[in-house]
Amino acid sequence: MDGKLTTLIKDLALQIPSFLTILGCMIFAVVRWKHHPRVSLVVLIGLVLMAAQFFLFAIVYTWVPNWIIGSPTYGNEAFSRNVYLVLGLISNSFFAVALAVLLAGIFMRRDLTNA
Repeated sequence: MDGKLTTLIKDLALQIPSFLTILGCMIFAVVRWKHHPRVSLVVLIGLVLMAAQFFLFAIVYTWVPNWIIGSPTYGNEAFSRNVYLVLGLISNSFFAVALAVLLAGIFMRRDLTNA
């Protein structure tokens, strides 16, 4: 098996507890959909963004740094650190947006007539 594919599978396997937690929260949001549809929708959007972030950036961290750093013109250590810094900033920014959407849904005003 390819070394990069093995690394990707290992990185995704490390995320299994997070994936299962997100899946459980998604199921709970769907179950509560009838009572609070708008809140459940926003929560589901936040959870989907979080799950996408875990999966997408596992792939990005597996292949993208080597594509960029492996170039003969960009092989120095400072450039390598900057590549990982930028990837970390993008990953954490994406996660922060997902978390903000999730928290907005959780603390969103609910219509008490349907409860």
